[in-house]
Amino acid sequence: MAISDDVLQLIDILQHEGFGVLAGELLTEISLGREIEKRPVPARDTASIEAEDVDSVLVRQPFEEDEQFFEAMRILRIRLVEPVRAFAEAEQIAGGLMKGKNVRIGFVDPEERFETAPLSRSAGDDQLVYALDELLERLPQMRSSGLTI
Repeated sequence: MAISDDVLQLIDILQHEGFGVLAGELLTEISLGREIEKRPVPARDTASIEAEDVDSVLVRQPFEEDEQFFEAMRILRIRLVEPVRAFAEAEQIAGGLMKGKNVRIGFVDPEERFETAPLSRSAGDDQLVYALDELLERLPQMRSSGLTI
């Protein structure tokens, strides 16, 4: 099935903004379609086998063009918003364990073995989560009003 123009435009924006890997993952997931679990019909001579004993098979079903954009938004939310939310919650939990002190989680570049620059936000700040989520909520409205996303 063909990829919708809205999704192609979204992928183009991601690539242009330096998120080529995410754009590629998004294109792949939309191209593959949704996973559906199917249970094979047992042969007549194996009818006595209980349903739990039959292994299910995952198959991919293509997304209809009108579903693709909303599925792309769901994927972006999972890949962008949820990790930021979990990161902020981890800092808040760590701060609670340290009796209210601000705890910043840092990262070390595995190749260069040095700590990366801190993110420009305070420890446990989850405002970025809401900003990303709000942006993803607005994209379908921009699409339906005929604006270029």
